[in-house]
Amino acid sequence: MAVSTLQRPRPVAHRTLDDDRLVVLAQAGDRSAFDQLAERHSIRLRRVLFRITRDCDAAYDAVQETLMRAWRNIGRFEGRSQFSTWLTRIGINEAYRGLPRASEQPLELSDEVGERIPSWGARPDEIFESREFLQAVDRALGQLPLDYRTAVTLRDVEGLSTAEAAGVIGIGERALKSRVHRGRMALRAKLDDYFQEGYA
Repeated sequence: MAVSTLQRPRPVAHRTLDDDRLVVLAQAGDRSAFDQLAERHSIRLRRVLFRITRDCDAAYDAVQETLMRAWRNIGRFEGRSQFSTWLTRIGINEAYRGLPRASEQPLELSDEVGERIPSWGARPDEIFESREFLQAVDRALGQLPLDYRTAVTLRDVEGLSTAEAAGVIGIGERALKSRVHRGRMALRAKLDDYFQEGYA
């Protein structure tokens, strides 16, 4: 049965507590404290998992599985990272589990790719702020290989630091930087096609 943040009323006092205190209470068996944590972080978690899975139902299912797994394992959380980082890492693992990684085509990129992509510096700001451009970014992000997509989502969409994003994925910072760099190059190459087609 999925963990629900709606079925049980939470004590008002829980809403004023920070994550660290709520974790302590949850580890002592306080389900309402965990529900408050789930409510606080589930929207962002669902957003991240949707960008990875590209499927609303799959993202929803992954969130529910993540919350169940987090509740069962809350006693193992040692506080070496933020609770949100730990929860997102569980979520990404759940999302990966449901994706057909074996069928994914690898993206071949050399370090010279970036040099062949024209600069966007002369483009007017309204292009970058337009809904059409943001939709193009989202589509291009969805076409990236899974590892690059996850790294770029965490760093550039969600705004996590290099250390935080590396911790979520469970890789070293150097590896994370490499994935972000190559993901950004691939994303920019795809968006340059958009500029050539729509703003030539």
